[in-house]
Amino acid sequence: MIKLLTPAACFVLLLGCNNEATEEKKAAEEAAAPVQQWFATDTIIAWDCNADDKQRKRIFNTSDSVPFAQAFINGINKTYGEIKMKLDHISADTLYVTFEKSDWLTDRAGNAGAAQYLSFATLNLLETKGIHYVTYVFTAGAHARPATWNRTDFNDWKTDSSSVQ
Repeated sequence: MIKLLTPAACFVLLLGCNNEATEEKKAAEEAAAPVQQWFATDTIIAWDCNADDKQRKRIFNTSDSVPFAQAFINGINKTYGEIKMKLDHISADTLYVTFEKSDWLTDRAGNAGAAQYLSFATLNLLETKGIHYVTYVFTAGAHARPATWNRTDFNDWKTDSSSVQ
């Protein structure tokens, strides 16, 4: 009887250890290479642009509409660390943004720098689902003033042929 129980017990232990090792291996593989989808991040940039040449290049295609403007605001703030954009509110199809300190934009960036920043920001913010207008709320300065932008502001811009489709 003992001769029969010993191999059976070893077999059960072997199966138990093997299942744990397989589960541990699966967990380690998932942790090592997590699948990230666009909506799993809080920082997105879809467009790059050159306001001087009136050219834009899509660098990331949001296959679905992104419902949260904050992801684009985070991307803009990461790209332009000199100024921090903040979501003020959304009303119907208009996104309102403000800045913690607008003096970089209005007084130090120059005309070209302000145009570049506002174009870059607008192109990206307009990717937010349901947003057709972006209104910038800040005190006017030498190089920039508050305004509302929309997609028609970019009708005469060329889209770079190497843009992501």
